[in-house]
Amino acid sequence: MEEIEVPRHEHPVRRFTRFLSGCCGAHCTDHDRIYGGYRCNEPGCDKAFHKECAEALPEIINSFHPEHPLKLILDYSCPNACSLCQHKFGIGYSCSLCDSHIDLKCVRIPPPTENSCLHEHPLKLSHGEPSDSLEYDICGDCKTNPPPVCVVSSTTHEHQLHLVPRRMDFTCNACGTLGDRSPYFCLQCNFMIHRECIDLPRVININRHDHRISYTRRLGHGESPWKCGVCRKKVDGFYGAYASSKVPSFVVHARCATREDVWDNVELEGMPEEEVIAPFEVVDDTTIRHFSHDHNLHINKDGQILHENIVCEACVFQIGSEYFYSCKNCDFILHEKCANLPRKKRHVCSNQPLTLETVSRAATCSLCDKRCSGFRYESYNSFKVITLDVQCGSISEPFVHESHPHPLYYVSVSDSWGLKNRSKLSCDECDFSLEIKDALLPKKVMRNRYDDHPLFLSYGESNVNGEYWCEACEAKLHPKEWFYTCNDCGITLHVPCVVGDFSYIKHGTAALLYTKGVHEQLHEACSVSNTSICRPFCVWCASRCMLPSIIKFPLSGGFVYVCSEKCFEKLEDMIGKHFVILE
Repeated sequence: MEEIEVPRHEHPVRRFTRFLSGCCGAHCTDHDRIYGGYRCNEPGCDKAFHKECAEALPEIINSFHPEHPLKLILDYSCPNACSLCQHKFGIGYSCSLCDSHIDLKCVRIPPPTENSCLHEHPLKLSHGEPSDSLEYDICGDCKTNPPPVCVVSSTTHEHQLHLVPRRMDFTCNACGTLGDRSPYFCLQCNFMIHRECIDLPRVININRHDHRISYTRRLGHGESPWKCGVCRKKVDGFYGAYASSKVPSFVVHARCATREDVWDNVELEGMPEEEVIAPFEVVDDTTIRHFSHDHNLHINKDGQILHENIVCEACVFQIGSEYFYSCKNCDFILHEKCANLPRKKRHVCSNQPLTLETVSRAATCSLCDKRCSGFRYESYNSFKVITLDVQCGSISEPFVHESHPHPLYYVSVSDSWGLKNRSKLSCDECDFSLEIKDALLPKKVMRNRYDDHPLFLSYGESNVNGEYWCEACEAKLHPKEWFYTCNDCGITLHVPCVVGDFSYIKHGTAALLYTKGVHEQLHEACSVSNTSICRPFCVWCASRCMLPSIIKFPLSGGFVYVCSEKCFEKLEDMIGKHFVILE
């Protein structure tokens, strides 16, 4: 596909005939729509340009300034004010002889006699003198950037499409949803389409599927009713949609597939499929060479339960009786399932692909908000960085959990202020929902301090009327809530007393605690095990630290401890401290 270079943009851009909303990448002050033009196809870069802006000539003669030629200027640091609209701009045209400036939006304004009166926006009726006839004026925004009357897009339809500039109800043939104004219409076959659906991308990747999906103009009828892989609603086979060639049953509404939170805005037609790189090389039947480690790793399938402080390097959780790989030269160890984690993957919480990072450091998971170390999935783009621990990174839809009979799906809910998004797993068939951190609680753990047997996660006992007691904190435990219990001894423990706030940070992982204020200094902090007979006091709540992992850092010539995330945050609020992670 033909690509061109655009000044002040680091990637080549390619032509498109789609109708996009938003700002032009040339900062031309036309912030309404882009009808065709050029767009960047690089992952994480969604810049689009008007055709006239991308192809701006070095020098022009303009009808509003015919006396002298205007030269193209590219200067964001010293914006000029347009002589016509008075808006400031960084890219536009300027006359060095008479100090006239015209931005790229106003350059496109046609002479008044060439303006068309047919348009979908509300029109203002202008009354002239009594002897004059009535006439209509086009709205100001559309004078400078009118939609094309005719469009040809081979990806959308085989015939030319014509604008119908009026309010009217219709069903779009490309996406199957309703519209209420200004469709494009085919005179030969009664095909009708939203202008936003013109030039839908043919081949794309979305974050709900591991394979590419392709647009088809008419899905047809399947063996059973089609169901969208994003919204889970019915897909009408009479209209256009996206389908997977690798998984024939996977289909997606056209509008759902091209949502900005689902699609990475990269068109893949004509591009080779990315090679899948395996996370390890097989040496022999029992030995692998994992990309994260310098030595060979050997499989262990004996079902032996290792000490509770020996944890997997990837997920930072106990080995239990699961199969695992271990290194004979050092203490590196991985669950078998963690050794098979893909090096790149897509996830429902991001439209960008995620990469598996294996250099262990403390971080905060973007999905469940817990502090963690070990391996993590990360995604970088121009807007934000997403970090997921490998447990959250492995979530896929539908998510099946033992506590509920129906499949669960990822949803992101904003708080009451509309600022912070809270992620959870929700059921389509009833009002059940589950917090991400609860959905990923381990089903079996070892806590030798309380019991020599494994502790199993219980999802509550509805037939118990009394109360239980927690073996760790010696407080009451409601039997209808989740808790851990020993099937042999019958002891019970609160979930937070078994899986604490710092349980997903490997012991000894370094961090920095930065103290602001009168005495600015850095404190070296780390996560430590809290399984000794004598438990330390928390510096904030002054109670014995009950959780299995705590934070330790030097202060005033000694060491102090923080038992939980709640105490840590209160300590920060009180003395103005900010937790800074060591890279």
